[in-house]
Amino acid sequence: MRVDPQRGFTLLETMVVLLIMGVAMGAASVSAFGDARMRTLRQDAQRLAGLFMTAQIEARAGGARIAWRPGEQGFAFERLPRPLVLPARVAARSAGARDERFSADVPLRPRAWLSDGPVLVGIRPAGALVFDGDWVHSPLDVTLSAGGRTVRLSRSGNGHYEVRP
Repeated sequence: MRVDPQRGFTLLETMVVLLIMGVAMGAASVSAFGDARMRTLRQDAQRLAGLFMTAQIEARAGGARIAWRPGEQGFAFERLPRPLVLPARVAARSAGARDERFSADVPLRPRAWLSDGPVLVGIRPAGALVFDGDWVHSPLDVTLSAGGRTVRLSRSGNGHYEVRP
């Protein structure tokens, strides 16, 4: 019994390959040319994740506590004074606790949001965000909202940050 070898692809096989290619190209175009405002808001959150890690490293190395102060147009990091009488979170809320803002030539300098328009910030648990010399941290969620879009920056207990749409 002799079997003839197959010479090419069947119509069904060709259609399946074309369908797979179409789905892959559609997914790639959505990610490449998707919502520009959402992409910018995600960039803000990813930039914050890096700056939060930098602030934590600076607080450990320098021994000073660092507070993050968000606003609608931008944000700033401030070094809290060393001789704190109040707990750091209480001191960060009081106007007299500020020591200095970082200068314009360091990574923790004041910055504007990349997103257009005002950016609203929510912090859970509520309160000021203070970086100190501790190695173990409680979980944290920072929510950024702009133009009807929302992105969440989460910190796990081991200090790892993750940006979620």
